[in-house]
Amino acid sequence: MKIKNIIGKLFKFFAPKRNHHETKDYQSQAAATPYLVAPLVFIVIQSMSATIGALDLVVSDLPIPIPLETGRAFHLNLSVLWPLLGCMGSGYYFLIEEAEAELHSPKLAALQFWTFILTTIGILVSLMLGQLRGMEFDEAAFPFHLGIAFTLFIFFYNVIRTYLKAAERGRITMLSILSGSALLLMLYLPNTINYSQPTVSELVRFWVVHLWEELSKELLLLGALGAFLLKVTSLQRTRLEKILFIQLAILIIGATFATGHHYYWIGVPELWQWVGGAFSVVQIIGIFLIIYIFYLGITHLNWSKLDYGEKLTFAFIAASVLYHIMGAATLGMVIAVPQINRYSSATYLTSAHAHFALYGAIGMLALAFSTYVLTRKADLTLKRYSYIWWGFGLNNLGLLLMGTVLTLAGFLQTYLARVAGIDFMATQTLIRPYLLLRTIGGAIFALGAFLFSSTLLYHFWHSK
Repeated sequence: MKIKNIIGKLFKFFAPKRNHHETKDYQSQAAATPYLVAPLVFIVIQSMSATIGALDLVVSDLPIPIPLETGRAFHLNLSVLWPLLGCMGSGYYFLIEEAEAELHSPKLAALQFWTFILTTIGILVSLMLGQLRGMEFDEAAFPFHLGIAFTLFIFFYNVIRTYLKAAERGRITMLSILSGSALLLMLYLPNTINYSQPTVSELVRFWVVHLWEELSKELLLLGALGAFLLKVTSLQRTRLEKILFIQLAILIIGATFATGHHYYWIGVPELWQWVGGAFSVVQIIGIFLIIYIFYLGITHLNWSKLDYGEKLTFAFIAASVLYHIMGAATLGMVIAVPQINRYSSATYLTSAHAHFALYGAIGMLALAFSTYVLTRKADLTLKRYSYIWWGFGLNNLGLLLMGTVLTLAGFLQTYLARVAGIDFMATQTLIRPYLLLRTIGGAIFALGAFLFSSTLLYHFWHSK
């Protein structure tokens, strides 16, 4: 009972004064809600299926009816698609506020959402049935590519029409969201074509695998982050937008050419080793600017005036900033150096980077805005607030454990297999204890995801 009372007092200490920030209500913001609900469902499905797949690697003859390669394709494709939903929902929600105008067409947004959901389900079912193309992150059959392209076109059309209704079109937050929506479509369209030349196929594949994550989605989420900070803090727009403009310029230039670190060994000229390595350093400057933007936000913040949802939103944003540093900057820079990448490519180091950068940096930020929007209609109770905090903590603990042991396994795997020349199976046996710890981390991660997602969804359902 004493421990329970102490925990209760801690949550009460962080309890806010019930004082929502004044803002004009826009009815069409409801069109963004489904995009921010769906990721909470998909993250639970993904984390549970991934934990089973991780267990299959360390337990021989585990009776799982799904082959490992099929489960892996399911996991990788879902890891790209559900954050995209969150990014589009965040873009819609905050674009409306920044434009100070209703969304051009909520009906088109609804059509876009259901087309995307049906296409995603089709992709996942086809993968479960073994319909793989052998293209990592891009195994979907041709008709599904058209479905995704159609939804991206609707998104861009709706965004640009809404942007044109804005009284002040020069706001950097809106331009960030607009450019993100345009680049999502532009970078995806070349992937709807089947190329007979494998090098060309690999080149355009990384326009989605790399540039979607480190450019298009970042642009959407940075625009949303800027709008959020302007709404809940006392930070002046002119000061924020100056930094945000520099950040966007560095992001666009750095991410575009840093894609070269994926091109090292696929048959392109050696020039790309210099281009990819150099601009990977430029990307780090952009990450430091994200840290600075977050720092400005929290230094212009009255924590006691935030409601429960806003406090949780800041927690997810803080986690995203942390993983930007760990996954995107530190680990990403290490494996982008050509002399290191030559040995570490396609090892667990890549997997560690992907978990920290893809989910940690992008996914956490998308979930931040899901949390914010789904807690607008009604305040969380103290009990639900504490459940989400527990889920958030367990989720991050699991991610940190997974990422850390995958990094250690990756360094060991690189040395044993690529330097010492030990055969593949012997290497796998030696790193199996790390993979077991990864599985435990995955289970903790999944439990945390289930706890905060189910609590948020339960609260949203009852608040309606």
